[in-house]
Amino acid sequence: MKLPSVQRRSSRIHRVPAALWLVLGLLSTYAGHVRAQGPAPWPDRPVRILATSPPGGSIDLLARMAAQECSLTLGKSFIVENRPGANGNVAADAVVKGPADGYLWFVTLPGVFSINRHLFKNIPFDADKDIVPVAMMGESPLILLVRPSAPAQNFPEFLRWVRANPGKFAYSSAGVGTTGHLGMELLKQMASLDILHVPYKGTAAATNDLLSGAVQMTLDNTTSALPHIRSGLLRGLAVGEKQRIASAPELPTMSEAGVPGYEVVPWFALGTRTGVPKDIVAKVNACATAAVTRPENQQRLATAGIIPKPMTQLAFVNYVRGESEKWGEIVRKSGASLD
Repeated sequence: MKLPSVQRRSSRIHRVPAALWLVLGLLSTYAGHVRAQGPAPWPDRPVRILATSPPGGSIDLLARMAAQECSLTLGKSFIVENRPGANGNVAADAVVKGPADGYLWFVTLPGVFSINRHLFKNIPFDADKDIVPVAMMGESPLILLVRPSAPAQNFPEFLRWVRANPGKFAYSSAGVGTTGHLGMELLKQMASLDILHVPYKGTAAATNDLLSGAVQMTLDNTTSALPHIRSGLLRGLAVGEKQRIASAPELPTMSEAGVPGYEVVPWFALGTRTGVPKDIVAKVNACATAAVTRPENQQRLATAGIIPKPMTQLAFVNYVRGESEKWGEIVRKSGASLD
């Protein structure tokens, strides 16, 4: 009577290994299928680009141009998020702390790449080790601005006016360590000028106090300077480029008009964190380059005073090294520092 029971238990024992083999076989087939497929193609979900400024202005404009081009070319949404703060460090730090999977990028001025390392005492990342320069997008030359009521009608008169009144005038900037601040400090050094620096939180506030007469001058990029010049609210005296610019050809360079060798040019670029695959970096470099060279974008850039400066990713990496040395020297001579 016990034999059938033993046989039934034995039968169940033999059926379990068979089921296990079936499961293992299915898993092995699935794993082989996954290996054959390889990793999911990039991008397979929306990609974020952090603009290191509030909405509006040059950084935001270029970030959205790059996002639109990449969306069209690569077939997935590229979304711009505005993440201002600490001269670009806030956005860059968010990218550095994210995964190296190519779904997080930033667009900024030279600060993150070349200036902040010399300016800030504490930065939560190492620009050389943690940041990848991906694509140069363009330049926005600096223009020296005064009120129409200022006695200086041109740059040589400006130099004579300021030198005759040492310590009596002030200039505004969008903040300590911005290109307008450092560019003006370089002008002070090279032209032997004594002018007080008044930093603000952003270009709008700095320009408003010039318009009101609270300060006597500012060094601002073409994007925000040209509309005020064209409206007659401010007078442009000279540009910081090494050559005259197409958007304001009547303005001489500071180098030709009285301060030989002067050149400070803010630029805009796209970056990401180290570890992002090189093929993905190459694709985004191509998109960003196409965005600023696309014919229908040329007029928008010209109106904003932005000069496209496309280059290969390797050329941009080398450019950043040279810019870091130049800006480091300007920061050192200015004595500027931020905690």
